[in-house]
Amino acid sequence: MKIRRIFSVFLLSVLLAALFLTPQAYALEEPTLDARNALLMDETNGRMLYGKAEKEKAYPASITKIMTALLVLEAVDRGDLSVSQPITASYEAANSIDEDSSTAGIEEGEVLTVEQLLYCLLLPSAADAANTLAEGVSGDIASFVELMNQKAESLSLKNTHFVNTYGRDDDMQYTTASDMAKLVQYAMKNQIFCDIVSTQYKRISETNLSGVRYYFSNNALVISSVDRREVEDYYYRYADGVMTGTSTEAGYNLAAYSDKGGMQLITVILGSTRDEQSGTKHHYTDAISLMDWCYDNLQYTVVQTAQTPVCEVPVSLSAAKDGVALVAQKDLYAVIPTEVSPEELTVEYLVPETVEAPVSQNQVIGQAVFSYHDVEYARCDLYAQSDVERSLLLLVLHRI
Repeated sequence: MKIRRIFSVFLLSVLLAALFLTPQAYALEEPTLDARNALLMDETNGRMLYGKAEKEKAYPASITKIMTALLVLEAVDRGDLSVSQPITASYEAANSIDEDSSTAGIEEGEVLTVEQLLYCLLLPSAADAANTLAEGVSGDIASFVELMNQKAESLSLKNTHFVNTYGRDDDMQYTTASDMAKLVQYAMKNQIFCDIVSTQYKRISETNLSGVRYYFSNNALVISSVDRREVEDYYYRYADGVMTGTSTEAGYNLAAYSDKGGMQLITVILGSTRDEQSGTKHHYTDAISLMDWCYDNLQYTVVQTAQTPVCEVPVSLSAAKDGVALVAQKDLYAVIPTEVSPEELTVEYLVPETVEAPVSQNQVIGQAVFSYHDVEYARCDLYAQSDVERSLLLLVLHRI
């Protein structure tokens, strides 16, 4: 591995480096997509592997419900709700829904648990479940929508705004492929969310007003059932969530998560179409094309092992040591082209020319940046491997 060492007292310039890779960086033939907007992200570090008009505003349709579910699950994490807690659907929750939206047939006065409502929300994409959960968290739908926008702001989703809980088309309800990928990346940190969106099929027990309900996921990428695939077959063996959304203005949208050999991808497709003659739904074929393109042409590999000294920085004001070795605390993985070996990457150590004692073990001293032909593929913080004590005598002499 080629090594270049760069000393700098001020590391602020590091923050200005590009966080995302562009598809041109790989010099690979790109897949042809039907969608207006698309983004493929390395889920591990949030790097963009492919983008098409990824920052252009678009209607989210039902993938809005990812944000709805996230806020409900955060209320569960805080202890404000429990997954077994019953919620009674109000008239507004059950009936103030656009007629073209999917529902679970929830009636006014019907009682379901938070868990049941989450499955209704994320598998059949039920708008009535979205509204009922919103009232369970905030008391009313309008207050919950305010929370949705506050959460979008806190996650730096700068081009995302909501006016309803379930994705009804509205000029003020919009997102981007880039923002939606960030939202999915954040939501996938919640284990309950992961469990639900990877579920193919769910039985919802009878309630006070309904018999047993049965639902398949609306995301055909995760459906391996032979009977179901006879109706619609887009099964992708590496897919493990999330959900789809369709509306007149939005077209066909999809947010998907996949994992092959540890390479975890988030794929967002917005504004795709359905072929009227063949019936082909291009949000699925677009997503499969992108995931196959990545898995066929890129590799997920370790570029820096944990606790292996990578460089040493001089230390002043210490009588015991002249320098301190720097290490990465965790193995650093990167997605790089298959034709490039990790040894061919260039690594730059962005560290100060010297540090003053005392130095604490695991104190962040700098960063390592891995690139190939001036394209950055990964970076990590570098930590002091050991403590370095300050010499009182040297400190006094320095002050004098």
